[in-house]
Amino acid sequence: MHCFNPKAHYFSVSALLATSLVSTALYADDITPIFEHEPNAVTGAMDDVMAVFGAEEDYDESAGMDSSYIPAIYYTPEKGAGIGLLYVGLYGSTHGGTTQPSTLILNPYYSSNGSMGITIENRHFYPNDSHRLYLDMEIYDDAGAYYGVGYQQGQDQNNRLNYAERAFIAEPSWLKRVANNYFLGVGLNYNSTRATDFSAEVDGEDMSHAIDLYPNVSWGGSISGVYDSRDNVANSTQGVLFDLQAGAYHSSETDKWFGEYSAEYAQYYALGSFPGLLAWQVQGEFTSGEVPWNRLPDLGGDNAMRGYLKGRYRDNQMAMTQVEYRVPVYWRLGMVFWGGVGSVAPEVNQLGDNVLTTYGTGFRFAIKDKVNVRADIGFAEDETAFYFHVNEVF
Repeated sequence: MHCFNPKAHYFSVSALLATSLVSTALYADDITPIFEHEPNAVTGAMDDVMAVFGAEEDYDESAGMDSSYIPAIYYTPEKGAGIGLLYVGLYGSTHGGTTQPSTLILNPYYSSNGSMGITIENRHFYPNDSHRLYLDMEIYDDAGAYYGVGYQQGQDQNNRLNYAERAFIAEPSWLKRVANNYFLGVGLNYNSTRATDFSAEVDGEDMSHAIDLYPNVSWGGSISGVYDSRDNVANSTQGVLFDLQAGAYHSSETDKWFGEYSAEYAQYYALGSFPGLLAWQVQGEFTSGEVPWNRLPDLGGDNAMRGYLKGRYRDNQMAMTQVEYRVPVYWRLGMVFWGGVGSVAPEVNQLGDNVLTTYGTGFRFAIKDKVNVRADIGFAEDETAFYFHVNEVF
């Protein structure tokens, strides 16, 4: 499961200020930092400042809901300048066999061109980790861009169609532990999306592919099998995740059912006496039947192939892999360096015919134990994008 924020590409003034600061709390105790931190007057004073925002670094279990509030200022070509807020709440006992607290993340935002929305992510862990309840939800009225379906369509900048996208998406899921680190799960998904206010990026260009963007409501359910030995779902420093899912969904536009299938493998490896850790992920999303435009697997955004505009490359099948080097630097500050490759295609056997690449770097700033804000910059083939959010991409 990924941290849920498919729309906002944030460039945060508060995150830049944080880069002048600096934490081994970003990572497990056995992850070697570049510089060891000894408490001093300067970092102590900055801790006091961060405490104003509820970012005391240590999780206070007695607080009930231990809350942090992180303001953000961002800019993107689609949305213009905007403001946002990241709320992070930790709750629940970690003494009942659960190795991590439950989390609630709220992310409202508003921009100068009228884009607005809120995303909600809840990860609830039951005692002894016997069950897990996840909820992802978003409501937004956002600026979007559509290039069409397929790699070649995404390659042509003249295909870009700007539009306003209004959506309500809700995805609850429930996992039951059936053996050590093994879970079986069921999930529901409801997605209502409408596109309006079309305009071509290049004056005089054909806008006939706007007909693809029909209003659509889709709903259905999924089953999953998960092996998860990670030490922390939101910010892993060791362990393995292997997640298989299959779902069936009904589209209001076609009045037919379509299938969605996904596979993800992720692993985390501490480098011992050498600073930092390596993390890598392989992910595939596959479909069958007549899939609505807004449900097609895609690349881009803040979770997959950072640097590409989300949805620029979309098709019936998608596969990608990314590798990250994550390193604590000093005090609360860490850094990440990554590279990734991905592909979209109409058929599974055509994946890899056209490969996209991305790379980038980012800062990490710890606001709680195992909870950090990330500010990333991703470089794609002909795009660059900034992101501001909570916790790691995978």
